This record gives sequence, C-alpha cells and structure tokens, in this order.
Amino acid sequence: MTNSSPARRRSYRGQSPDARRAERRQLLLQAALEVVSSQGYSNATVRSLCASAGLTERYFYESFANREALLGELYQQQTALLRDAMLDAIAAPGLSTEQTMRTGLSAFFETLEKQPELARVILFEIFGVSKAMDTLYYQAMEEFAELIGELAQVLGIAEFSKPANDSMVYAGLVGAVVQMARRWVLNGYHESRESLIESSVLLFTAVSAHHQRQSTSS
Repeated sequence: MTNSSPARRRSYRGQSPDARRAERRQLLLQAALEVVSSQGYSNATVRSLCASAGLTERYFYESFANREALLGELYQQQTALLRDAMLDAIAAPGLSTEQTMRTGLSAFFETLEKQPELARVILFEIFGVSKAMDTLYYQAMEEFAELIGELAQVLGIAEFSKPANDSMVYAGLVGAVVQMARRWVLNGYHESRESLIESSVLLFTAVSAHHQRQSTSS
C-alpha cells in the first residue's frame, strides 16, 4: 500500500499524519528547551528528551537525525522569537528616534528576562558544540547586526567615515550588548532591566556623537 492510499492518509483523532508528526516535533523542541536550559546540552540525552516530551525514541528519530540537529533547530526557533519581539517593538507607530532605540533594546532584555530558558539556549548552550553550531550562532549575530543597522539609520548614523566599516561597527555593538546580556543572566538578573537598557543606550549615543563630530569636521 502506498503513502498516497486513503488508509495511510486517514486522520487520527481529528489530525492528519502530517499534523501528528508536526505536533510530536514541537513536543520535542519544547522538551529540548526545558531540558537543555536546566541540565545543559551535554546532559540532554535522547532518552531524557523523549521522557520529557512523553514520546518514545522512535519518534525522536522520525523528526531529527541526532541531538545536534534538534539543538540547531531549537536555537534558530528561539533566536527568531527574540528577533521578532524586537522588530514588533520598533515597528510601533509614533515613536521618536530615542524611543525607537530604547524600545528595541527594552524588547531584547525583556524577552531574555521573561524567558530564561530562551536566554540560556541562545547565550550559552550553543557554544562549543560543533563548527556547525558555531556557524548558526554567527549567522544569527549577523542578522542582529542588520537589525542594529536599522536602528542606526533611525539615529542618523548609518554611514561612517572611512576607514571605519559600518557593518563592523554594528557587529561590535551587537557583541557588546550580547556580552552585557550574558553577564546579566549569569548574575541571576541581579541588575535592573533599566540599567541594561541605559548601558546599551550609552554605547549607541557614544557612536552617534562620534559620527556627528566626524560629520561636522568633514
């Protein structure tokens, strides 16, 4: 009997086989978020992930080739959530230049604080797993650098005088903000969110002030 036969395509409990597979995949991703963030990726065995998801190992390999493939998809899923939160925040109408900058940074830190599992996966558990995972991390940082570039355009500092490189400046700002976030999470979110926002704003305004001085002197 082929996969296209009516018997194989029949829905189960009101769901098609494809829908059931998608549901199991999402259960495994949710289990990975919980297990990896609490126990660490190195301790997240296939057995523990399946136990947390309430599935057998057969269903793990239905969706993922191995643990690393699951981690990669989880990381991409969580970074997309963080990026979308920032994009939604800065897209709000009627914001001034300064409000746009603060709103974007506020969404970044608020998401990390309210979703500590996300923060753990994004900021810590991805490192040192493999070259493939490192590549995913750097790709995500490039995407965040592009977002910083959008904020820079709002601030009127989209282009810097040579030999400074715009993309390198944005990458540096992302790196600084991410490092502050890593320290914040390691400190148990001891510092207020407002202090993180203001510290980040200081970096942005320093770059903006430098750009303005260059523009005036040229």
